[in-house]
Amino acid sequence: MSKQLTLGILAHVDAGKTTLSEAMLYTAGTIRKLGRVDNGDSFFDNYEVEKNRGITVFSKQARLNWNDSQITILDTPGHDDFSAEMERVLDVIDYALLVVSGVDGPQSHTETVWRLLRTRKIPTFVFINKMDLAIADRHEQISRIKGRLGEGFVDFSVGNNDEDFIDGVTFYSPELAEDFLNNLKLSEEGVRRAIRECQIFPCLFGSALHQDGVDKLLDVISTYTCGFDELRGGTSSDDKMGALVYKIARDQRDERISFIRVMQGVLHLKDNVAVRTESGELLHEKINQIRIYSGQKYTMVDSASPGDICAITGVNSSRAGGGIGALAEDETRNGIIEPYLSYIIIPEERVEQNKFVADMRVLEEEDPKLHISVEQGLRGVNIRLMGEVQQEILETQIMNRFGYRVRFEAGNIIYKETVIEAAEGIGHFEPLKHYAEVHLIIRPGERGSGIVTDSIIPEDVLSRNWQNLILSHLDERVFRGVLIGAPLTDVRITLAAGKAHEKHTEGGDFRQATYRAVRNGLLRGNCRILEPWFSFEIKLPSANIGMAMTDIGNASGSFSEPIIDGDMSTLKGKAPAVSLIDYQRKLTSYTGGRGHISCMLIGYDFCHNESEVIEESKYEQDKDETETGDSIFCYHGAGRTVKWDEVQDYMHLPFVLEEEKDSGLSEDSARAETMAAGRKLASDAELLAIFERTYGKISNGTLVKHKTKPKESEYRAMEQQKRSLHRLERIGKPDTHFVIDGYNLINADEHMKELSKADIGAARDHLINILANYRGYLGCKMTIVFDAYRVPYSFGRKYKVSDTEVVYTKENETADAYIAELTKEIGKRESITVVSSDALVQEMSLGHGALRISSREFLLDIETALQEIREFLDENR
Repeated sequence: MSKQLTLGILAHVDAGKTTLSEAMLYTAGTIRKLGRVDNGDSFFDNYEVEKNRGITVFSKQARLNWNDSQITILDTPGHDDFSAEMERVLDVIDYALLVVSGVDGPQSHTETVWRLLRTRKIPTFVFINKMDLAIADRHEQISRIKGRLGEGFVDFSVGNNDEDFIDGVTFYSPELAEDFLNNLKLSEEGVRRAIRECQIFPCLFGSALHQDGVDKLLDVISTYTCGFDELRGGTSSDDKMGALVYKIARDQRDERISFIRVMQGVLHLKDNVAVRTESGELLHEKINQIRIYSGQKYTMVDSASPGDICAITGVNSSRAGGGIGALAEDETRNGIIEPYLSYIIIPEERVEQNKFVADMRVLEEEDPKLHISVEQGLRGVNIRLMGEVQQEILETQIMNRFGYRVRFEAGNIIYKETVIEAAEGIGHFEPLKHYAEVHLIIRPGERGSGIVTDSIIPEDVLSRNWQNLILSHLDERVFRGVLIGAPLTDVRITLAAGKAHEKHTEGGDFRQATYRAVRNGLLRGNCRILEPWFSFEIKLPSANIGMAMTDIGNASGSFSEPIIDGDMSTLKGKAPAVSLIDYQRKLTSYTGGRGHISCMLIGYDFCHNESEVIEESKYEQDKDETETGDSIFCYHGAGRTVKWDEVQDYMHLPFVLEEEKDSGLSEDSARAETMAAGRKLASDAELLAIFERTYGKISNGTLVKHKTKPKESEYRAMEQQKRSLHRLERIGKPDTHFVIDGYNLINADEHMKELSKADIGAARDHLINILANYRGYLGCKMTIVFDAYRVPYSFGRKYKVSDTEVVYTKENETADAYIAELTKEIGKRESITVVSSDALVQEMSLGHGALRISSREFLLDIETALQEIREFLDENR
């Protein structure tokens, strides 16, 4: 039986991706005639806008058979403006084929695609195209790719007995190296596994236009890939049917089509399948047709099996990125790529507003990233786009499909807001016969993390049903910031306290309390504006390089040293998107048309001109009718509104964040103790008070005892204090500043090391919580450094968790280098102890006068401290 797999073909513009797709179909005998993108007769690009522009706008599919493999090809857009369409395809492919131009090499968009592929851990093949025009040889081509994308690329165009091939695959795969040493040959299964696990990325070469190297590419793909069943660990026709929707479209008769991949079970014609609507309602809709598309043509079938890519009609509530059947309950996949420009789009006068909104909703079904919104009383709609090309395509699309023209008002940057320190928000909702109070702690999150929610309330304090309801309210809407009303992002919201009434609380009460608590926390906290940032690459005459460097510097951007190659130079760096959107026009002007800039959106970071943006927005936080941080309390039998800055005087539950600050324990440490014990424990401040009332004051690390003779239990406590002081003397002075190599410490502990394999973020959080607790117990200073130098475009970040400083290094800055600089900087005025088992870190630290302790020894000290805390708590409950 032939194996079945789905291959997504991805590339930057003009790499020859669609030409390669057609060459593969032609070589396999699926089509008899080759079309040309340039001539507008391509097999794939059959939409009018695609023929006119010569680019792929919508993903397409086709099937081919090669050797024992049935391969479904998904051809995707290559232009930056249509990256969201490309990203949705990644949810349903087994392997990716990345096409790189041998003439131009990897581009900014190639990096975008690569980042998405690595995030999803999709095994990838690479085809270097246009080798008939390229100057660089194969070795140099792979070197260029490694320099831009990283390691793991191996030339598969040579035989598998070739010395370079063997060296390449064994260098990146220890398992293959061991296999070769034992057997003096490489097994196909071993190479397949290394590709599947993304250890190696096979590279092939050729010219799609001349069908050169295409048969070799198909041979390698069919030989070194696994089928859908093997990749998914086996599937059964007895499983309940579940499928993922990756695209919504309309056919020539305007019938709605959902393009899906069946992930489990069998889909039959006339089946009633579960579908989750945008509002969250679960419906059942009947399958009218199952279509297998190849280009624009299709055949109808009665069923689709696991792994099949097909299109269905009759389902009108499906959403791109969502599931149907058994996967209807799964969370909709929103993807990473988000538009960063906001426009107002207005139709010509003869078109009614209601009809225009309905038409735009149809387009939004096909591309959810458009984010259509309507402002009451204003004509037209708000829409989000990626750039000018998408705007032009959309304008043509509306004319062709709906028969009228539209105009776009100038695009504006989409800003976002976040917080830079923890704040507690209070929401109280208590009109007559209603009751709910919610306390939320809003903390800074990692860049690109969105909004992450959790709870630390024991179930015997607030039932799990109420907690789940509150958390669902945090996920169901977009919250707006208080500076310019921009969407809130990159925060962690913790449900810290909540209260319900046995008789009067209803579900809607907690919705009101939750919304008010979020706004209250933002008003009480410290917010900042985020803006989109680009990485850029400018190629221009060397005589003009000074102008480019000046412009980037004035735009608050940064750049590395220019690369000068004769009379042309290249400048690379990063800058705010708003500064680069129209820079090509200026570049063309002052270089006489010889300059070119390519940009890639790398995410959001702090706004470079925040005060100007706030002033221009004219946003009045107290007049935003959709957001309020005020609360409602019951007063003489009626609801009374209390302003956000007075709520703390009326709230029914105490502050949680202030207790944490007083105790010196991190919030997650407090949660761990609370969940373990099922009841509230004494804080560090309370324990210290007990200590001093019973045994005397602690001054400069020395216990000043009472004159009264201590009891036996007091002797034990004093011995414990001596052990603590002894430990501090051994690992550092009482006023020491611990500088900790975070990942080194994680790998030194078996539990955290195993946790990191499944979820590195959870392992980091676990370590931070333990160390914050430990720091609070000792009363010392502490900095935890996490190595982020391999994270592309990392800006570096610092924040505090219960007075423990957490640092993520910048791109190309290792933890070793950061620790060395830090110890050099503060070593003259503070006593430093560096925690790491890394010999280089220890050597550099010693050179700067710091004490050293290995990670394993430090973990033993932490365990001792935790045991002392537990003993002390047990004796003083």
